[in-house]
Amino acid sequence: MNVTNLSDINSTFMSSSQIIWNNIVNFLPTLVLAIVILVLGLLIASLLGSLITKIAKGLKIDKLLNTVGLADKLKEADVSFSLSGLFGWIVKWFIVIAVLLTVANMLSLDAVSDFLKEVLLYIPNVLVAVVIITIGLVVGNFTAELVEKSVRMSDFISNTSIKTLRNITKWVIVLFAIMASLTQLGIAPQLIQVFFTGVVMMFALAGGLAFGLAGRDRAKDVIERIFDR
Repeated sequence: MNVTNLSDINSTFMSSSQIIWNNIVNFLPTLVLAIVILVLGLLIASLLGSLITKIAKGLKIDKLLNTVGLADKLKEADVSFSLSGLFGWIVKWFIVIAVLLTVANMLSLDAVSDFLKEVLLYIPNVLVAVVIITIGLVVGNFTAELVEKSVRMSDFISNTSIKTLRNITKWVIVLFAIMASLTQLGIAPQLIQVFFTGVVMMFALAGGLAFGLAGRDRAKDVIERIFDR
């Protein structure tokens, strides 16, 4: 190997090393800034999550679980859950993912950035689904109590039938709320639509049969009077 070849190799090596070093020097401030943003973002996310949880507790949102009777059941199952904690958790992770998305864009991590965008856009759907289920539980419990009190005042059916009617009223509304929340989350929307149609047809058929069998004699009398007239 002659001196000229050695000189060319050395020149190429020095040129490549200089390019790599320049890239490192240019990338280093971006990396440091990304790390600073990540640390501060995680800290802010944790603080805001705790703040939202405290605000939700101050608004007595957790009492909704007591209203629908879920708080005692969760305690019996040794499950630690609260609506205020859930809202705080959602806000926290919304900010965390937003920070991670910012860092990924800064570091030109396109695949990670695209994935985080999808997750970030999906989080509001989760929040809406939680609100729908919560409202469904509250409305279902309120409606069930209203139906029970109305039927008891009429003194029309037995206590066992009243309890059955109460449970059916409550869980029909809760079932519709669950299906609406699953639709909001985009989970098997076609299957949910078919199931929803089936449930509506089932109740329509059951109501028609019940009304037909119970009011058959009365309807016969009415029809006979019409023909007599």
